[in-house]
Amino acid sequence: MTTNLLALETSGRSGSIALAKSTESLDGLRESIGSDWSLPGRCLRNLTERLEILSLDLDPTWGSAKTLAPAIQKLLAQDGLAPKDLHAIAVVQGPGSFTGLRVGIATAKVMAYALQIPIVAIDTLEVIAQQVSDSRTASDSRSEPGSQSLDLFAVADAFRGQSFWAKYRIGAGECVETTRTRIDDNTWLAQELSAQKLTAQDPSGCIGVAGPSLEKLRDCYREIPSAESQTALDKSRLVWEPKQLGEPRASTVARLGWRAWLRDQTVEPFGLLPMYYRSSAAEEKHSSGPS
Repeated sequence: MTTNLLALETSGRSGSIALAKSTESLDGLRESIGSDWSLPGRCLRNLTERLEILSLDLDPTWGSAKTLAPAIQKLLAQDGLAPKDLHAIAVVQGPGSFTGLRVGIATAKVMAYALQIPIVAIDTLEVIAQQVSDSRTASDSRSEPGSQSLDLFAVADAFRGQSFWAKYRIGAGECVETTRTRIDDNTWLAQELSAQKLTAQDPSGCIGVAGPSLEKLRDCYREIPSAESQTALDKSRLVWEPKQLGEPRASTVARLGWRAWLRDQTVEPFGLLPMYYRSSAAEEKHSSGPS
C-alpha cells in the first residue's frame, strides 16, 4: 500500500506529469521528518529520499489539451494504479502559457473534486529555482559544501518582449524567494542584471539566470554596451544556467507538492485559479477599445 501524489506541469505548450509514491502514510512522513521542518531545503531532501518518483513527458508535437488525460491514464497504468488510488494532486499555478495553465488546473480540479482528494498549487518559478538549487547542492556534495551562494533570477517567457521573473537566494542547500513574481520588459530586466552588485557581506556569491526566457534575455544583455556589460560580468559573476535546469519538470512539482501537502498547504479545488499575472492579448485588445 502506497500513498500517491500526481503532479502536473503544463506551464508551457506541452509539459510533463509525475507520480510520487511513499510507502509511509502522511502522518508517518510528518513524524519521520520531524525537526527538518525549520529548514525547507533539508526537509525537501529528507522527503525526496522517501519517495519513488515516476515521470512521463507529454508529446511535444501536440498541446497539453490533447495529451494530458491520455498521459495520466498511461502513467497510472504503468504502475498498476487507477485514479481512485491517488491521494493528492499537485499542479503548477503559473506563471506560464494561458492555455497550458488552464488545461492543467482544470484537469487537477476535476480530478480532485471527483476523487475527493486535496490539491496543491505550485509556483512555476519556484520549480525552476528549486532545480537550480538541487543542482548546486549536488555539486557541493562533490566539492566544498556551501562554497558559493547564488542570487537567482528565475525567468519565464511572457512573450511580447517581456518575461515573468522572481528572485531567489540559493545557498547551503536552501532556496528562498527574495523578490516576488512580476512581469517586465526583457530590455529592462537585462539592464537590471547588468546593474546588480554583490553585497559586501557575501563576496563569494554570484548572480544566475534560469528559465525558458533565458535566451531572449541573454540576447538583450549582449546589446548593452560592451564596456558596461563586461564590467557587470566581472563584478557580478553572472551565470547563465544550463537550459535543462530552467525547464520546469513535473518530478520537481511532485516533490514540492509533497512538502506543501505535508504542511497542509492545500487549496479548495474550485477556489484554485491560474496565476496569469496579466490579461491575455485578446483581453488587453478588448479593454483598450476601438483604435
